Amino acid sequence: MALAAMLSRGAGVFDVRRHLGTKTRYAYRLAVPGAPSIYKHPDPEGYEPVHLWLMARHGTRWPTSDRMTQINSLERLFQDSRNTADHPWLANWTAPFPDVGFLGGELHPIGADELWGLAYRLRKRLPSLAGLDYLPKRFPVVSTQVARTAASASAFTAGFFPEVGTAADPADDSPAVNPAAPSLAAGGGTDAAAERLAVMDVDAAGRPRRSALRSADAAPGLLSAADQLDASLLEVPGMKRPQAVAMSMAPKAADPLLRFFDVCPAYAQHDEYTEKWLGGWMQGNWSALVPALERRLGLSRDMDPCEVEALWQLCLLEAGLQGAGERACSLFTPQEAMQLEWVDDVHLLETQSWGADINYRIAAPLLRDAALSLRGAAATAGSAPGSAAPAARLLFAHCETLVPLATLMGLFRPPAPPPPDASRADIDAAVSAAAAQRHLQQVDTLEDLHMIVSDLHRLNDQDSRKGPQGGKGGSGGRLGSEDSHSCYPGRPVDPDVVPPPEGWYPMIPNDDSRLFKGSRLAPYAANMALLLYRRKDGGPAAASGSPQHLVRLLYNEQVLRIPGCSASGSGSDCDLDEFLELMEGKMDADTLDRLCGGTAGAARAAAGLRGDGGASLMFDRKGVPSKSLRHRTGGFVRGGDGSSSGGDGKVAEGSVGGGSGAGGQQAAGDAVTAS
Repeated sequence: MALAAMLSRGAGVFDVRRHLGTKTRYAYRLAVPGAPSIYKHPDPEGYEPVHLWLMARHGTRWPTSDRMTQINSLERLFQDSRNTADHPWLANWTAPFPDVGFLGGELHPIGADELWGLAYRLRKRLPSLAGLDYLPKRFPVVSTQVARTAASASAFTAGFFPEVGTAADPADDSPAVNPAAPSLAAGGGTDAAAERLAVMDVDAAGRPRRSALRSADAAPGLLSAADQLDASLLEVPGMKRPQAVAMSMAPKAADPLLRFFDVCPAYAQHDEYTEKWLGGWMQGNWSALVPALERRLGLSRDMDPCEVEALWQLCLLEAGLQGAGERACSLFTPQEAMQLEWVDDVHLLETQSWGADINYRIAAPLLRDAALSLRGAAATAGSAPGSAAPAARLLFAHCETLVPLATLMGLFRPPAPPPPDASRADIDAAVSAAAAQRHLQQVDTLEDLHMIVSDLHRLNDQDSRKGPQGGKGGSGGRLGSEDSHSCYPGRPVDPDVVPPPEGWYPMIPNDDSRLFKGSRLAPYAANMALLLYRRKDGGPAAASGSPQHLVRLLYNEQVLRIPGCSASGSGSDCDLDEFLELMEGKMDADTLDRLCGGTAGAARAAAGLRGDGGASLMFDRKGVPSKSLRHRTGGFVRGGDGSSSGGDGKVAEGSVGGGSGAGGQQAAGDAVTAS
């Protein structure tokens, strides 16, 4: 059944707009089952809100430049398709993005509305905080150095802070700045010259000054066509201006708070390897859909699995931005759409969440920022909110920022499913995905690892020629012939075929009822907030000896329990002291140094690192740096021993894999690392 007929809110009806993973519009996000809305959940009795810490992903955006190029490439596929009877739109389809340079990855107007609406609702819910006069130190706003996040921050602050008026300014009578207009009287003359309309005879608020009113009254109906333009300046605007807000940001390549994934070479190296083996698995799933799509399209040639992903990306675009499912999405059945959604969610889990510890432990600086904000606000006992500490701290970043933070806090952890088609003995002997990936630390170098997995692949390829392989996600011999990298254009093509780690299987089941879903965890404009409450003096809470401060966790405007914290207050809030104790081991100040490699210190010197920031330690327990990869600004390059960096960690300017210079990644470079 085509998806075009299923774009409905009706109960039990499949709606593809709610299955778009991290490309889901905020309005179609999936709720956390059983979690109440912040707007229907009252403040804890006897407490008042004193601080809001908010971390939000940017709103709905246009596809990145690389994705636009990928979608545009479908023009050739549709030209080769013959089934225009069932799909008449195929005959007239043209590439939708003629110019990807300016539009790629930018915030869509829908995304600006999402952040504005979120802010407006929170302002109504928290009037004691949002109603305070704006001051930069009272409301710090932090964004990554990316246009779509900065624009999202601007949209949010426009909704969170009320519009303001402008104080009347004195008349500007400087002839050099405010010259006189032509004479109001026909023919000029001495008397007419005395009555002139100044070009800028309105104040900053748009109110006409007295001199302008006298001029207009003195010579009614005598304005020439040219003077009418000046008279339009007398109009008083019917709206106030938005509150001007200060915003801070760090360079993309040096932002450990919001872009920790960009400043950790060890994570970059881990992610590179994960993309290799995971890309092959993903292509195996796309390959399984090829025969059905070839029939539906009426193709006159074989379809490439990468074209399946490109077609899915077009569906995400049409359903997400346009709310339409009658074109590209109609080529997929509901089961196939959910299969593709699941594949994307597995990728999200393995690269940014529970798949490996380093994915989320590098979010420690951000969790530490939240804890210090709450602690600082709590330390100002007895002070009015926003008088001695910030009333709110507002941060805006990416999916790659929010998902690791949520994971580090213990949210959305999936129960590990048993291996598919496994016997009881197999289940007992199986290892989790995270444990399976720890085999990476048991080889000396990536070169050794490549030798091992190449041998495994040759064995698997020989087996595939003998007959089809079972198991979910596999595709028999077809998988063995595919490249192991993802089809995403921004990722480098590597000739080495890397199968999944031995014993690996997806941590999340291909079940639509699963909790871990990109459309729930990280839709566009996804947000997580920590709301600090202070006990009111003399109230029932004080009399009962309740905690002085409570912390409430909000996720996409729902109230969630903080994992591991005993309930207090209204049943879902956590004692601040208990919260800080729970988080203590997850937010050490030296976490990035330990995981990624510090820039100095005895450990670095002992390891003999050469500009890779400690990435080699992740794969080498002997302390000998790997020679198969060396780090440069923008990524890793093959070969050498790192000596080209000078041996002191400095890198030469330039780009790797399509970047645009040190610290200046644009379009493609940014698209890969932050969505």
